[in-house]
Amino acid sequence: MKTATRTSDFQEDAQLVIDVLSEKEQVQLDYSADSVSWLDNYIDEHRAELNDGDKLLLQEKFGAFLGESILRNFGGRWVRSGDDHWMIAFGETEKASPFELIAQHLDHHTALSHEFRHIPDQIGRKAAQN
Repeated sequence: MKTATRTSDFQEDAQLVIDVLSEKEQVQLDYSADSVSWLDNYIDEHRAELNDGDKLLLQEKFGAFLGESILRNFGGRWVRSGDDHWMIAFGETEKASPFELIAQHLDHHTALSHEFRHIPDQIGRKAAQN
């Protein structure tokens, strides 16, 4: 989904999410699991108000925030997949798709904070299978 050309674009978008929502909602966000949980609830509360254009913009911005949160909590690095989508890679085969996770949550109310908390488990399972 993301059309960024540099990983610094993700850092800028993530910081924008923190700055705007912290001010607008009087909450102190950072890259912690608690902030991801807060975003999960925020999306739940506002999902019905969003049109397709809003969802695309939020997928881009919130995806960058989620990706940066994954990096800061679990390590990894931004990589571009073969189909030109950005993901977080942990080694050669283990990956997380923050933009896809946000899109699923915006459209289908997946448990974003649950997915975030279980990234270490998913990485471990995949690594053990290789």
